[in-house]
Amino acid sequence: MNDGNKKRENVSALAVQRELEKRGWALSALSEAAAALARADSVDLLVQEVCTAIAAQGPYVLAWVGKAEEDQDKTVSVLGSAGSASNYLKDIVVSWSDEILTGLGPGGTAIRTGKCSVITDSEIDEGFLPWRIRAREFGIRSAIGCPIPDGNDSHPFGVLLVYSKAPHAFGPSEEQLFESLAKEIGFGLRSIERQHKLDDQIHEKEQTQERLANALRSTIEAMSKTMEWRDPYTAGHQRRVALISVAIARKLGLSDEVAQTLYMAGMVHDIGKVSVPSEILTKPTRLTDLEMQMVQGHVEAGYQILKDIPFPWPIAEMVRQHHERLDGTGYPGGLKGDQICLESRILAVADTIEAMATHRPYRPARGLTAAMEEINAEAGPKLDAKVVEAANQLLAEGNQLQDILEST
Repeated sequence: MNDGNKKRENVSALAVQRELEKRGWALSALSEAAAALARADSVDLLVQEVCTAIAAQGPYVLAWVGKAEEDQDKTVSVLGSAGSASNYLKDIVVSWSDEILTGLGPGGTAIRTGKCSVITDSEIDEGFLPWRIRAREFGIRSAIGCPIPDGNDSHPFGVLLVYSKAPHAFGPSEEQLFESLAKEIGFGLRSIERQHKLDDQIHEKEQTQERLANALRSTIEAMSKTMEWRDPYTAGHQRRVALISVAIARKLGLSDEVAQTLYMAGMVHDIGKVSVPSEILTKPTRLTDLEMQMVQGHVEAGYQILKDIPFPWPIAEMVRQHHERLDGTGYPGGLKGDQICLESRILAVADTIEAMATHRPYRPARGLTAAMEEINAEAGPKLDAKVVEAANQLLAEGNQLQDILEST
């Protein structure tokens, strides 16, 4: 590979890493804020804890919730805030009127339009002109405002605003996550107002958790697709491993929560390959010992990417262990037996089936029959025998495995 291609490859890998880092910050904010929503029993506590959870992540220097007032100037009042740049809000004037300059920022625009408003760079966006000098003082370079719904046909209750010290911090994925969170704040506020209606409150919290889980799942899938941009030969591999893992978990009688966790872990189990040069991932011949070591390093790299995201489940550790084997011959830690978590043992079987049954740049697909022969040969010494038996039952009871392998 010439220097130009290597340079482009490095730039591409860096861009992917930056996108993953941005999504990691937003995911962390969403996960922490979800916990705050679940435990809050007052409006003040809900707003304060959600803002604190967001401002504790990555480059976010300020988060605040504003209420759309019905006064003459359509003022946006501050209900609560958190972050190193909290003093930015001192005596700040924000409106949601389109007739005055202070209504053209992300907060006013989000309330007025009912849609998220993003300031990609405070130094050049004209809508941020009234606050540009103040923003420089506090190191603010980008912002997002997301409307908090009121639950009726009137204008939104208010707005969730998040500010970053980095420009271009809020892309489509981050916008989707913060929009979901703003909606959940709206649900939370209304739920608190109706605390005496216990049945309604429990129902809405269940809906909230489901929506947050769906948001997490959507972002995990986006991270998986980002990885596959660099490795087209294994496009769909992570998704197929995730689906096989879920099918095995259900055959073993594991809970829906474990199955959902396995799906998410499967979708990102090879995300660490972002650290491996693409010419090695797509090499059509046998790898050298050094190249093999670089590929094996993807499990630790995946762990490092995921470990600081506060998932409700130990997904990072599942990813790190999915190439371990019961007899200690796996990597990276040489773990044995019950030292390997059950989820990783399921991922190991699913990964082996998918890898052998489908095409790779260095060999044609060997087919499902050969894949099943391989896992049966390794059941006991290397792979969990109960997990392998569950896979055999899936094969015996229908075409589920074949259907998954033939999916994109």
